[in-house]
Amino acid sequence: MAIQVNHITVSFPGIRALDDVALSFENGRVHGVLGANGSGKSTLVKVLTGVYQPDEGCGSEICIDGSTVAKFADPAASRELGVSVVHQEAPLIHSLSVAESIALFKGYPKTAAGLVDWKKLEQNARELFAFHEIQVDPKRKVSSLSASERGMVSMAIALGKDEDLKKTKALILDEADASIPEGEAERFLEHVRRIAEFGIPVIMVTHRLKAVHAICDDVTILNDGKVTFTGPIAGITQEQIIAKMLRQDQIVPEAEEKTAGSELPKLWELGGRGGAQSASSEPALRVENLVADNLEGLSFEVACGEVLGIVGIGDSGVSELPLVLFGDGRIDGGSISVYGKQLPRRMTPRRAIRSGLMLQPADRLRQGGVMSLSLRDNLQMPDELSFWHKGKKDRAVVDKAIYEFDVRPRMSNMPFGKFSGGNQQKAIIAKWLKLHPSVLIMDDPTYGVDPAARKKIFSSIEDASANGVAIVVFSTEPEQLVNVCTRIIVLSGGRIAKELYKADGSLTRETIARWCYA
Repeated sequence: MAIQVNHITVSFPGIRALDDVALSFENGRVHGVLGANGSGKSTLVKVLTGVYQPDEGCGSEICIDGSTVAKFADPAASRELGVSVVHQEAPLIHSLSVAESIALFKGYPKTAAGLVDWKKLEQNARELFAFHEIQVDPKRKVSSLSASERGMVSMAIALGKDEDLKKTKALILDEADASIPEGEAERFLEHVRRIAEFGIPVIMVTHRLKAVHAICDDVTILNDGKVTFTGPIAGITQEQIIAKMLRQDQIVPEAEEKTAGSELPKLWELGGRGGAQSASSEPALRVENLVADNLEGLSFEVACGEVLGIVGIGDSGVSELPLVLFGDGRIDGGSISVYGKQLPRRMTPRRAIRSGLMLQPADRLRQGGVMSLSLRDNLQMPDELSFWHKGKKDRAVVDKAIYEFDVRPRMSNMPFGKFSGGNQQKAIIAKWLKLHPSVLIMDDPTYGVDPAARKKIFSSIEDASANGVAIVVFSTEPEQLVNVCTRIIVLSGGRIAKELYKADGSLTRETIARWCYA
């Protein structure tokens, strides 16, 4: 076996992120690592990559291809022993060409005069891609790559070829498939399997259970920092995986789940945001002949309490629309109205918030929250002036939001960046929903989150819509939209190609895919 870890314990104030973890990852096999957000997956990756070190005195061991160390002092020490990693956010720069992005990591070839040898740079990239069987033109801009292409290019950079590949003892895919749409996932997973055929272990941290059963040979499940299962994937079903991922306090009896009422109105009242949504006969959101970026005269409406899904591929306009609606993009024509009140052409996010239109962004790391600030600061950021010199009210609202959205651990003073991705996402959604928005735009709300957090997010959407909040959901996973939306708009070429309705049975995963790729 290429990698074995023993007695790995990692503690933070008030938390034991990993508790005496022992695992082995074998050569030539894809090993899935699963668990709810906060289960210890990210901590394990950081131990294997030298970002975190195990607790002193726990007897930790990391064995890689015959070499044994108690810990990696830093990421350089991990790389020296052959551990390569591809993270959720592929480290590629949009404004550069693919070849230049490779050179940033592998080095720029130089001419005899000491200048950049651009011809050699592109040749090196082509040779690397040929070796890894990747069909990407090195001259393309990174911004033009699909999600699966970005993932494959990142893996090629991490592994290299020839001598670089020989030095690689393991490849860790840390949620590297999280942003890849379902339609591209198969291509990406085939590439992962080819990498395992080089004879190295591939450690795949993911939330996509279908992918695990499709590609993994072995699986490990973490729950509250402990290993609850490790072994061949053939020995466990998807239902058993989910059961072993969830803490007992996350498993709600069916009868209780059906009768439980929404706590959102109480949260709104605590924050002085009570009262019913507008009684206006106008739609909550009206978009008329919107022209912006790839949007070409787009028009649609969302009713009070409706959950509308919007999907599309490539240059359909679906990636620009959330930011344009929120005032973070140039509008060249058309109008946006909230309950009949037309928003100014020169919109800003601040004006959008004041108008009751709010956005949970797709990029939670860069746009969702401030990682260095506390959970409390992040939750109160949009309306912190409302709590000026009102400490008791501040604490009551924050504590209620943390409890209602099940943000774990319930430590309001902990830095936001220390929370797992799923708990960050729940907190970001809580931050906006506690303001009692008229319209909440949710851009890929379940991106990179586990089944338990996903269930809570869906529950929050249902609660908010039942209490009059109009919700627009963008997602890269069609089956999620089928479950939560009453209507879906498919975009193509910046316009509506088709509307699908749950009421008439046209809203299915198959019809979404058919119209997206029509």
